[in-house]
Amino acid sequence: MRADRRLGRIIVALAALFLLAGCENVRALFTPWERNEPVLRTKPAPAKKPEEPHFFRVLTLPDYEAAKEAYDKTAILGIPFRKVAREFREKATAIRKAQPSEFSVGVRAEVQDLKLGGTSRIIESDEGFSILQKTTSAHYERALKLMEKKNDAAALKLIRRDLEINPGNVDAWLALAKMMDEAGDLEETLAAYRKARDLAPEDPLVSNRYARYLVSQYRFEEAEEILRDAEKKSPEDTGVLLNLASLLVYLNKELDWASRLIERGSSIDPGRPAWYRLSGIIRKRRELGIAPKGKGVN
Repeated sequence: MRADRRLGRIIVALAALFLLAGCENVRALFTPWERNEPVLRTKPAPAKKPEEPHFFRVLTLPDYEAAKEAYDKTAILGIPFRKVAREFREKATAIRKAQPSEFSVGVRAEVQDLKLGGTSRIIESDEGFSILQKTTSAHYERALKLMEKKNDAAALKLIRRDLEINPGNVDAWLALAKMMDEAGDLEETLAAYRKARDLAPEDPLVSNRYARYLVSQYRFEEAEEILRDAEKKSPEDTGVLLNLASLLVYLNKELDWASRLIERGSSIDPGRPAWYRLSGIIRKRRELGIAPKGKGVN
């Protein structure tokens, strides 16, 4: 009987030793079961999508003096880059959009610094002196495609994102104004147009769109003020001439000046039927003896 008890104790002791040897951590045997539950493995976090690559508008000029003049107009005076590019088109050797990978190795360090900080810079390149202006056209162009597909919610989100990164994107402000107009948001539409015009006060396209929106809201005095200013800055822009002449004819005021605007516009773009239509309205009013509300100026 005693031998059986001793044999049983030996077997229990051996079993305990085997259990201890097979355990990686002896302390785990004395850990309460609540702490010894298996750890649930969480799914790895999805890889963060890389930021949309910055694009650069590039204007390359043969000499530093011309490049400096163009740079001052864009960076200091705030004139839209595309308008400066048109002005220097004859002197320029390249006007294009580029990604950082397209630049030479010697320029890429400058481009990297430009991405982190400033909005424009003159860089000496093999072709001459290149003016680079950072733009977020990737967001804006994707938004335009979404707008074409009537996916306005996603497009609006991209446009707002674009403006957060690059608040100087005039095209994006105009797109925002258009979308807010379609949504019936008067205040944000006006704010977007004001911002676009503050950024590009000399761009007739911005003034024309802003003025036409004001006319649609029966804010004729504000529209007239904008178009008068635009006519002084862009006296050869047919859009400004037509919009201002149309507004004066509609308001039946300063018809002599309206006639001169029509004459100037028709000499620049003679094939536009609107010139003949407006001239016919003025002639008919004179035949009927309808007096204009104001005397001609300018």
